[in-house]
Amino acid sequence: MKKVSLLTASVALALTGCGGGSDGSSGTPTPGGVIITGFDGYFNQAVVFDDKNNNGVLDIGSDVIFGLTNDQGQIEISGDVSGALALQTLTPGGTVQTALVNHDSSKYAGKYTIDMDHPAQAMAHELVFRAPTSSEVISPITDLVAIEMAKGTDAAPVTEEEAVAIVSTALGGTEEAPIDPYSDFVSGDDANAELHKTAQILTESKAANPTTYEEKSDQFAKEADAIVDTLTSDQLADNDLKPVIEDNAAPGEDLDPVVVTNNKLVVTASVLETEQGKIPTLEENGSSSNIVLDIAGLFVDKDQTLITPTLTHNIPAASGIVVTLDSDTLTLVASDYIDAAGDFTVTLTAEDKNSTPEVVGSAIATFKVKIEAANQVPTVDYTEYDVLQAEINNWQLEVGVPFEQTINIENLFTDKDGDIVSYRTGDMTIPGLTVSPQEGTNPIITVSGTPTKATAADTSEAFTVGGVDNEGAAAYQEMLMPSVAEGALPEPDLHPLEGKTWYMLEHGSSNGESEQNYASIWCDSIKFENGIVLGNVRSIANKTTCSEADTHTENATYEVIDGKLFATFEFVEDGQNLVETFQVEVFEDADAISSGAKTIIHRMKDATEDSAERYTYFSNKADIEKRINVTSEMGPDARYFAAYLPAEQDLTYNLGTIGLALKENSNSNDSNVMDAGLSFDVPNNDFTCATINEFFSGFYFTGEDIGRIKSEEFNGSAIECYTNEENGVNYASVDFDLPALTVNNVYSIIGKVKDSNGEYLEAVKFNIEWTGTGNNE
Repeated sequence: MKKVSLLTASVALALTGCGGGSDGSSGTPTPGGVIITGFDGYFNQAVVFDDKNNNGVLDIGSDVIFGLTNDQGQIEISGDVSGALALQTLTPGGTVQTALVNHDSSKYAGKYTIDMDHPAQAMAHELVFRAPTSSEVISPITDLVAIEMAKGTDAAPVTEEEAVAIVSTALGGTEEAPIDPYSDFVSGDDANAELHKTAQILTESKAANPTTYEEKSDQFAKEADAIVDTLTSDQLADNDLKPVIEDNAAPGEDLDPVVVTNNKLVVTASVLETEQGKIPTLEENGSSSNIVLDIAGLFVDKDQTLITPTLTHNIPAASGIVVTLDSDTLTLVASDYIDAAGDFTVTLTAEDKNSTPEVVGSAIATFKVKIEAANQVPTVDYTEYDVLQAEINNWQLEVGVPFEQTINIENLFTDKDGDIVSYRTGDMTIPGLTVSPQEGTNPIITVSGTPTKATAADTSEAFTVGGVDNEGAAAYQEMLMPSVAEGALPEPDLHPLEGKTWYMLEHGSSNGESEQNYASIWCDSIKFENGIVLGNVRSIANKTTCSEADTHTENATYEVIDGKLFATFEFVEDGQNLVETFQVEVFEDADAISSGAKTIIHRMKDATEDSAERYTYFSNKADIEKRINVTSEMGPDARYFAAYLPAEQDLTYNLGTIGLALKENSNSNDSNVMDAGLSFDVPNNDFTCATINEFFSGFYFTGEDIGRIKSEEFNGSAIECYTNEENGVNYASVDFDLPALTVNNVYSIIGKVKDSNGEYLEAVKFNIEWTGTGNNE
């Protein structure tokens, strides 16, 4: 971090100036910064920026603007300078000042540069001065170095050392006694009146020759040095004497200098101060009498005797105040009702003429007119701001490292006609950090979180705080944050379903190639990873095997919001493009069914009807494949599977079993050839057909050779179910009466749950192969 004091040598002497109030503090700079002593007067409210492409122009929107200097010419900047360190002077209503106001009126409205050696007048020119990034000052001399470096090309670059040597030679330096362009030639051990006057001449000449100065900068420097050699000691000490070099040659030709003597047009500070004191603070909704100012002697120029200023002002017509200028009398005409509020300016501009006489610039005197609002808005105490900013500057931020600090902004805002009753925060630019509270009566502001991104070299980080008075009016202040250093970002906390493949059983008519006229049980797989939903491409093989989730289909994506996972699928149905989003909710762990398994509820987002459906997600592929690889001759241990079944109390479950069997029909009273059955059993607890009928809408036995056969009573009841008893405990059996089956065919057994119970119980889903031999044990 560098604290740059931009009091550029002779810029102050050349650019006459005053301005509309300090935007900074006049206090001592923050400890730890490099304090730069300025030359020939502090520049208050000059724009300091990173001239990223080193073109000598403030490119608003691309160059990094560090801010405005304070009344000691100082500004504290953070971050690296990628191009050249640069300073832009502003004039009232100037081109750059107007562009900055359009860019950010809250920061730049009414701001223009003030030379504190001439605090009664505003800058006459809008100029940019540059310096290499190694410099601790910005001046017309450092500007020469920056210009020479910019003349280099990729094929023939000009180093800073070479540029310094060129400038030293142009200014009369030798190898034995070189000129140091970074020295303080105004005061102290390095004070040098000749170099000081040279800088003044260069400033005026740059303003007078905008098209040729940079091309011929070394020639201008040599000519300025030659002029200085002709001056007396009194002339060197006269800050108002500013010879100007005018170039009569065209671009591309050698300098053809014409030296014109000019004595600076100055604003008499005592006259300005006396007349400013006659302007009282006015009040919105109030009235005013005539305010008459005597401006005789306000402007003084040794090169001219008759000075006629022009008048401009920004007091709105709605205020009722009319401003007139008649000879040496400036009048603010009385208003019976002032319908405006704010800080306004009345500006007098006079032409600065040289000895020829030719207009070479101007001087501006500004009178301030303050109309207080019926309720005065809070203001920022910049002394307290400096204290808080210094505290923040000591914070250390690193990517991936948790951070929390507080500041107390109780004394940052004041209200002349009321009280600060609440505080606000907002606009934190560092990803991963938050500022709280957003609004409240507590002045303790907390910055907390974990930074997720390092600060770019050309970026400034900040957040905003505000103070609100008892009338609801607010003032805001931006607080700059230290840069975030690179670091290792911790692995994010994953949702329990993320990053692994899950297997589930699904019933459906699609076999991956075509639509069947009956449903089968399939093993589908799904994986949630990096915001993408992957799945398997279903095939006939998924009737008995599970495949990996390695395909991104239907533009499926997901996001985790407040710990909840939402998956979105895009698909075409009946010629329409549709989008569906559902929540994948982890209801509970299901380790009793399979190690690592989870009970899942798919719930349609924003659904208006019953749309939830329960699944078991298996992480162990072998366990789920057992449920679709049952064969008819297997013993009971291979045909019974753990399942959560409804208990007597609502929304409670018992761990039970569901068994399946397939055999030839041995009942002589039954005309069907084959018989299949499901058995629902909860150890030591009754489970009856009443529960079956409460939760299930129907049971189906399906296959390629038989289509779909429903379990139903001969009397047409929806489900053929029997409640049986064993050892004093009831269990339920669902029966299927089947035709002849094909040996080695795989058949599906499906128990569909009622829509209203979809989130409370999973459908029954098994596949069984008829081997020609049955087992009903």
